[in-house]
Amino acid sequence: MKKKIGALLAKRAAAVQKLAPLLEKMKVLVGGDTMTAEQAKEFDAIVSEVDPLDVEIKEIDVQVAAIQKAEALSAAGAVPVGGQTLPAEPAEKLHPLGSMVKAFYHAGGNAMLAAQWAEKNLGESHPVTKALNTSTAAAGGALVPEDFANQIIELLRPRTVIRASGPIVIPMPRGTMRMGKQTGGVTGSYGAEGSAIPTQKPAVGNIVATFKKLTVKVAISNDWLRYAAPATDGLVQNDIVLGLARTEDLAFIRGDGTADWPKGLRNIALSGNLISSTASFTLTTVDTELSAAILALENANVPMIEPGWAFHPRIKQFLLTLKNSNGFYVYRDEMVNNGTLRGYPFKTTTQIPANLTDGTQTEIYLVDFSQALIFDALALSLGMSQDATYLAEDGTTRNAFERDETLIRAIAEHDFHLRHDEAVAVITGVKWS
Repeated sequence: MKKKIGALLAKRAAAVQKLAPLLEKMKVLVGGDTMTAEQAKEFDAIVSEVDPLDVEIKEIDVQVAAIQKAEALSAAGAVPVGGQTLPAEPAEKLHPLGSMVKAFYHAGGNAMLAAQWAEKNLGESHPVTKALNTSTAAAGGALVPEDFANQIIELLRPRTVIRASGPIVIPMPRGTMRMGKQTGGVTGSYGAEGSAIPTQKPAVGNIVATFKKLTVKVAISNDWLRYAAPATDGLVQNDIVLGLARTEDLAFIRGDGTADWPKGLRNIALSGNLISSTASFTLTTVDTELSAAILALENANVPMIEPGWAFHPRIKQFLLTLKNSNGFYVYRDEMVNNGTLRGYPFKTTTQIPANLTDGTQTEIYLVDFSQALIFDALALSLGMSQDATYLAEDGTTRNAFERDETLIRAIAEHDFHLRHDEAVAVITGVKWS
């Protein structure tokens, strides 16, 4: 069965390698505002090539999954021969992204050698070995396959507010997607017997998602990468994932839609859903403003399927210590015992600034995350260099070779939209402290 899986994976890798340049051409064609007739014709021709490859890859995935399931069932029913014991489950938690970076380090950036190193040091069944055997090679890195990229998305979720709050994640393998939406409904009418019934139709619009490229560079000490201990993989992985998570979350919250950034919640929010906070705040004004945010969504008939608050940790500490005139905490019991505020879950993040306008203001968000759409291009590209020069966070120029470091570049592609812009309310100019 292993030989058959190997042959299928090799076939899949060949199909992916053919698919990658076609998808890049499609992204270029749809990158402009409009397409000429000639470009549209070329786009259709590329689609006719892409679709069979897409079908072939999915069919291979189904076959591989079926074989792996059969092997797992067979192994589950296996009985050790006398004198033998079954191997124990590995004690270490897997850190696939860190292991992949380490494989590239030991292979000098060569994807084929990285696959060989992974097979020898991590084993044939390790997710990194499988990913490297099905990835599209590039200079000093690889475009990792869909299943591995999905693992990275899972890692991002607990580290970010937006992904962790239950948005709808939609695959966008071709880098762009148009989705219809209803912007207005029909209303019934009463009439006398025999009178003509007026004809109505719902108003419709479109969401047009186009990939935005998020690039993260991380300088990693080669001392970490030289050691084969799985524990070091977690350090490497966390550096990369945190770099992706922080920037992505900031974009989804406050991105302005310019300079190739997605448009975030703050700039999607309608003017009627922006609630100005009272500078001289009291318990009454605090409660009124929270109510106003809730009412803004309810008045717009937002379904409130996955509602949630997001605010700076300063706001959490303020609400936890807020007392009424009788000396009783107003929100503490609910927040501590239920993890909710006014009945809705809340999350805190320093990606929402606490130094806006005059240096003291922040914002509070209420969102129905069932209306939030993250369009993932389902591709994660990793690249590495051991001699590149880079600009450090403190503004100084450094060289990876001189510092005995490896510079890792991770690229993810995605976009962010709301199904209905009414699904977010923002309390602005908040000075609660």
